[in-house]
Amino acid sequence: MNFKLRSLVAATLAGSMVMGFSVNAMADSTDDILNALIAKGILTEEEGALLQKGRTGEKEAVAAKKLTSPSIKEKDGAFILSSGDGKNTVALTGRMHFDARYNDSGEFGTGTVGYPYGQDVDTKSIASHFDVRRARVGIKGRIGGIADYLLQSNITGTTLLDEAFIDVNKYEKLGLKFGKFKVPFGLEQQTSSNNIDFMERSYVDQNVPAKRMGAMVHGELPGFTYQADVFQMNDAALSQKDSSVSTAGRVTVNFAEIMGNKDMVLHAGLAGYNSNYQLQTATSSNTSGTGESNPRGTVFAFTSGGRGIANAYRMQVAGQEVGSVALGGAGTTTGYNLNSPNTSSVHTDNVGLEGIATYKNFKLQGEFSKASYEANDQGATARDGINGSIMGADVNTWYAEALWILTGESYADAYKKGAFGTLKPKSEFNMDTGTGYGLWEVGFRVDSFDVNNTYNTGSGKSRFQGTTNTWTTGKIDECTYSSSGASTTLIDGGNCGGGAKSYTAGIKWVMNPNMLVKLNYTHTKFDNAFYPVDVGSKVSGVRSTTSLNAIDNEDLVMVRGQYSF
Repeated sequence: MNFKLRSLVAATLAGSMVMGFSVNAMADSTDDILNALIAKGILTEEEGALLQKGRTGEKEAVAAKKLTSPSIKEKDGAFILSSGDGKNTVALTGRMHFDARYNDSGEFGTGTVGYPYGQDVDTKSIASHFDVRRARVGIKGRIGGIADYLLQSNITGTTLLDEAFIDVNKYEKLGLKFGKFKVPFGLEQQTSSNNIDFMERSYVDQNVPAKRMGAMVHGELPGFTYQADVFQMNDAALSQKDSSVSTAGRVTVNFAEIMGNKDMVLHAGLAGYNSNYQLQTATSSNTSGTGESNPRGTVFAFTSGGRGIANAYRMQVAGQEVGSVALGGAGTTTGYNLNSPNTSSVHTDNVGLEGIATYKNFKLQGEFSKASYEANDQGATARDGINGSIMGADVNTWYAEALWILTGESYADAYKKGAFGTLKPKSEFNMDTGTGYGLWEVGFRVDSFDVNNTYNTGSGKSRFQGTTNTWTTGKIDECTYSSSGASTTLIDGGNCGGGAKSYTAGIKWVMNPNMLVKLNYTHTKFDNAFYPVDVGSKVSGVRSTTSLNAIDNEDLVMVRGQYSF
């Protein structure tokens, strides 16, 4: 057989054998076939070399096409559109958390007179109900191989923009992140809501800035992480005074990584933030039995454990009266929900400690934070001829928890960059076939908040409200001070502090990296019994406390179905 004939036969055989291969794999497959033909003696080595030489151009063309052609990849149930070189990507991201909760707040509101629940919005948090806790969708990806980006919006709630940032992180030791993102404070906050241990974060997380606009430098060294952030508390300035920037920082160390132990996490962290910002005060139809002209702004507030009773405790600074001369009018305004003509200044300092100890499928975790708040409103009622109202308090929060993965997965596998990511089951549950059992986890947590060292050296309209140590005469759940700064409460020398402690037990079933179910039970014990409403007084009548029972504890049973990608 001459060379041309043998080449034709070889080409025919090669062509027929590679028909089932993809274009990208065809060049390599053809080389393998030619080598096989040479080995069988159908082609000589010289003839094979000539044919292989002709394949060089084809292989180069295939390689060039691979570098320029986009591709679609799949990872953990998410589809990623990627450039040929992988340096530019775009992917959809989202989550949906659907809750059902039963709330038992004792015998509140079962008096013989009855109570018009519709007149106080705080009472809605006591209701058992369904809730789309989170519904978010967005896009994320990588730019030029040097930066990650995320643009994510809320479908539920009042805040449309959840996160929007660019993170330049080509070098692990030094990166720059700017936009709207999580302020580096709090281990729970740095852990995605998709991956938190229980349905709701602890009281510690209710005392953090969460997601704010700013810029941050960050980096990672073996066993260490650091973050330094400048941010603003308000998405948009409220006045010309609202020009101060806030600062935050966080450092962590994982001693287990330093020791080279891959079965453990021994994490310690220190964080802090300092903030100065303006707060808008406003009137409310839920301040007393009738609309008031005294606006207030909430400096901080706590919801009871498991997202139970709203405003179980809050600190509110009084603003300039609506309808005052400063507004160009006289007397009070009968309308509701009107903004004060000026803003209040708030200063906050907070320091936090965090710790984690895990061994394989066991985990202990805890945090502690100590914060101080001070609020001032120059437009509020004066004290002793001094213009303005100044109030403040110290707040301590903490939690401690223990968790156990029954199916044996290791917590260390989910730990990365000073926080926990997704727990991935070894045996994913397959709903079609009914095979696999997923990942099962049980846990228990105790968390607490305590407000102390309260003071108010100004307007008596500023107040501490909720489970306070004592309360103002004639008020349902309100503790205030006189214009001289003395307590006007029922107990001499009393203060307006207060707190609560919650106990949560939970079980989690992770079917696959995208779907899970949580079942939680939370019992909360309040330091002081209180009426969780704003509208009313102690005077006998339809809005009197004679038709109510004070709450000193709360029980919640809740379940969540969760999907994320």
